[in-house]
Amino acid sequence: MIGLIRNEWMKLFSKVSTYIFIGIMVVGMVGAGFIANFQNASTEQEVKEAEKTLANPNATEDDKMLAAETLANSEVYMTNTVWDFMADWAIGLISFITLFTVIVCSGMVASEFSDGTIKQLLIRPHKRWKILLSKYVTSILFAGMLLLSLLVSGYLVGIAFFGNGSFTAEVPDPALSGGMVEVGGYFMDMLLYWIPGFFIIITIAFMLSTLFKTTSIAVGVAVFILFASSTLNIIILNLVERYSWMKFILFPHLDLRSLFLFDFSYEDASIGFSLGLLVVYYLLFIALTFFVFKRRDISI
Repeated sequence: MIGLIRNEWMKLFSKVSTYIFIGIMVVGMVGAGFIANFQNASTEQEVKEAEKTLANPNATEDDKMLAAETLANSEVYMTNTVWDFMADWAIGLISFITLFTVIVCSGMVASEFSDGTIKQLLIRPHKRWKILLSKYVTSILFAGMLLLSLLVSGYLVGIAFFGNGSFTAEVPDPALSGGMVEVGGYFMDMLLYWIPGFFIIITIAFMLSTLFKTTSIAVGVAVFILFASSTLNIIILNLVERYSWMKFILFPHLDLRSLFLFDFSYEDASIGFSLGLLVVYYLLFIALTFFVFKRRDISI
């Protein structure tokens, strides 16, 4: 099994697109550092102007109210430490990991049919399920590598631009206005609530790779589902109060952040129910994936 995974890993890194995806993550974080730094400078200038307005005895009451509002909101737009940067920008760019992983996973098996290498792969002295499992494990490892490259580059860029800071420092809650949250806790919550849905999306993309023999179709369908899921999520959440059975549909549970951190939820929603439902769907997708691949005719 280790040899099969190593072989798939080598094939993955023989493609230029793999390096492009990693490069985009790193360059994206560096670019985010410059943007955040520019925004800081702009906000600092606005704060100075607001302070001058408040100190000016000739300023009108409307100008002073606007200046006071600017000062009150300035902390929301400031990136003061590496953890502020990670919570704002690393989490913001994490959707690119989903897109890149979907593209790779949906081509893991379909590309073997498209390139005509599936027969050479299956004539090896390995059972089909081991071959498929090695591709699935490689897909997960690739997703983990993209996530690690984002987090490491984000942390290093944040340190370089904004310096270290307290993990438990309180900042205005990005999810619920008016409250305060610990920046490190918010960052970890956003990351941990994202992972289950991301894992299911990887599995769906990989399943589609076994269902279609053409890479372009597999990738196209997977990317369409990825982008359509947010729209379907909104539609289902608007209808679930009327049709309770719709809470069993997968899409709303793919984004646990929206359900439980940003409160775009429905009555009686619980993290236990959502995770349990995701497990059921996961087992269904995995079973279908391995069943289809085991029964698939390899004639091309």
